[in-house]
Amino acid sequence: METAFSHKISGADKFQLLLDRHIRLNQLTGNTIRLSIEVRGRIEPEELRKIVSENHFLTHLNSLQLRNGILSIPKWKNGKELNPVTVSDKPIDLTINSGNLLHIKLVQADKNSIIIISVDHILADNIGIQLLAKIINGTIIPVGSAFAEEENDTTSFIQQLVHTLKATLLVFKKTPKRMAKLVADEVVTNTNFIDFDEEETRKIEKNAAKNGARLSLSAFYLASLSMALKQTIFANKGESFFLPVPQNQRKRGKNQVVMGNHISFLFYTIPFNKLNNLSEATDYITAQMVEQIKKQSPKSYYYLLKTFRFLPLWLYDLFFKMPTMGAVCSFLFSDVGETLPEMKTFLGKEILKVLNLPPNPSPPHLTFVMMKHKGSLKLIMTYNSKAISDDEVSKFEAAFTNLLLQ
Repeated sequence: METAFSHKISGADKFQLLLDRHIRLNQLTGNTIRLSIEVRGRIEPEELRKIVSENHFLTHLNSLQLRNGILSIPKWKNGKELNPVTVSDKPIDLTINSGNLLHIKLVQADKNSIIIISVDHILADNIGIQLLAKIINGTIIPVGSAFAEEENDTTSFIQQLVHTLKATLLVFKKTPKRMAKLVADEVVTNTNFIDFDEEETRKIEKNAAKNGARLSLSAFYLASLSMALKQTIFANKGESFFLPVPQNQRKRGKNQVVMGNHISFLFYTIPFNKLNNLSEATDYITAQMVEQIKKQSPKSYYYLLKTFRFLPLWLYDLFFKMPTMGAVCSFLFSDVGETLPEMKTFLGKEILKVLNLPPNPSPPHLTFVMMKHKGSLKLIMTYNSKAISDDEVSKFEAAFTNLLLQ
């Protein structure tokens, strides 16, 4: 490498490192996020390999290594040698120890091509992987500031400490005594998709407003998910849902930074007795969202995560399991919004479909991603088939679709 590079991971990055540890304890592949782009026509493997191998930014990113720093805070540093990103028709396991942090899979499907960009979640978040797609496509040309953002926090130590204590109290207060959760001794990962066309999407958004989701469509999606889950997968499996929902913390004008997880969380406790109808459930979730934003809870949790960078992983793990007596949460949910809205083509080919594929769902055995592309809403559901039966999944999908469209 021409220049030395050293960058401390963020609090949210270390949280992803903790999830990676959980996944590997279950002898599963790593904490990897994927972006799938289907295009009309054929992209030749050699063409894609040439574009990727000649991109110094991608090579530099893939060559980084995570090394322990002072006081247990890991740092990204230059590797001993350059490691170009691999392009192949088979997936590879991305790990912080394997020498590969990124991978591109190219699949030919009939007359179309599917490009699946994979990145270790410790390295980048959902916006980061979209930026990687734009870099490969030549939509944006990365500069030094796009690589990583250095911390420039003027918040005093006392203020940070107050925020950390507030967030700690919030997590313990929000965690219900009888949290609904899934249990399984084995893990077999499946992924299902529900696609809504543009007309159905417009109807869903009208239903959301009718049921009180005027501030955020996410509240309506989460209410519909929770009601459908209560009726199907989680029937007789607890009394309340508890889950963290990621919230983008990127500063305005900083959306070109590839590295890092720039997120905090909103925490929701959703008792089953608040899931009697969509309006009630949406109002209940919205009220929690508004209250936490007013109290600056995402900012407080950001500082909690930042503080926890100093903890060894085993102690970090113990803290997160303490409020829930061993389980992390009921399920994972994120609404990533419109994906790659300004990109109509990829490497000169018309983009037909884009999918955000979440990491392995175990624990807590169930992950949902809501997204839009070309005006169409999609649900991606990743689950452990040893914890959830095919019949339960079918019943959930029918219930969820009916709730959104009713």
